[in-house]
Amino acid sequence: MSAPRFPDAVLAEYDWRHVRDHTETALSLPLFTITAYNSIYEHAPSSAAFAAVGDPDVDVSGRSAFTSALEFSTPLMEFGFSPASVFGIACDHAKEEFADSVREDGLVNVKRFADRDIERRAPGSDPDAPARAFGYDVEYPLVDDVIAEDVTSGQFTVRGELWASIWPTDRAYAMAGGMFPTETLAVAIARQAPAATLATDADLDVDVDRDRERLLDALKRAETVD
Repeated sequence: MSAPRFPDAVLAEYDWRHVRDHTETALSLPLFTITAYNSIYEHAPSSAAFAAVGDPDVDVSGRSAFTSALEFSTPLMEFGFSPASVFGIACDHAKEEFADSVREDGLVNVKRFADRDIERRAPGSDPDAPARAFGYDVEYPLVDDVIAEDVTSGQFTVRGELWASIWPTDRAYAMAGGMFPTETLAVAIARQAPAATLATDADLDVDVDRDRERLLDALKRAETVD
């Protein structure tokens, strides 16, 4: 099984590049396990800026995207359910598990603020098929030397917005999501340390409306891979 993919047109239009794939156990229960097949994408023009200021323990860029395919070790159909028929239950589980997952990745102050239906626009998608998107406010940890002064405790962050979507497939579920910054480094430091001196000229290219529109468009166009 492979993760869904963003069409080449989306990657070219929004300057994203595929950086890696990884597989993990998303859930382990006595009756079955769920395996996630993931693909990670970065925004090429701003990846260097985030690499320069982001905490190296956070294993994702501050402007990035992902796709995932979920595989059940025992297919839901063997329990008498189709993925679409229990989609509501899957959504309730996914929105909580996803928040926990990004916290494990190193993001902090993760708070969900949106939960809404979306219309999938990938080729071959059923316009009547269910799909949900969840929005989260997040904070992305920074290295201490973004300011000139010595830091002895705490950690600076830059605020961001993260979206994740989920939809049923023939065998299970697929997901796509991503995040982007919602404040500049100067604003972030002024919010947390008003007297500090910013020690970097890294530009995170903040444009919230642009990035939200691009990300939500990409989530609708992500293509499920058989």
